[in-house]
Amino acid sequence: MNNNFITKTRVTLIRIGKIAPFVVCFVVFISYTEDVYSLMFDRYVEFSDGVYLRKDLSWFIGNYFKYDLATLSFLVVLSCAIETCIYNKLACLYLSINLLEKSYFDFELEPMTIYIICIANIIVAGYLTFKGIKILLR
Repeated sequence: MNNNFITKTRVTLIRIGKIAPFVVCFVVFISYTEDVYSLMFDRYVEFSDGVYLRKDLSWFIGNYFKYDLATLSFLVVLSCAIETCIYNKLACLYLSINLLEKSYFDFELEPMTIYIICIANIIVAGYLTFKGIKILLR
């Protein structure tokens, strides 16, 4: 019975490692889609230190999940340890570039620049999410 538990745990860890980067890509996809939606329909919220795009779903997800360097490191180590497919590694690469992008664009931008950045990220994150779903279903 102990051997069966170990086998099931190993299989579960492999499945999590295969899908986790794509789930995070989907969360990034949701965030950028919500950015475009809020910008298009002038949905803003004012906090004490400034005015921000209103992103209710992203804030809700953010209460339960934090996407940072530690999360990315875990995904990269897991992806390399279980020898996942190229799309899994590309998703990890995209997420690392996305974290660099977030730290670089930490200032106020013009709306057109925000649209361009968001649409580019929506395309990439959407494609990687689609590939992840395709891999999961086969």
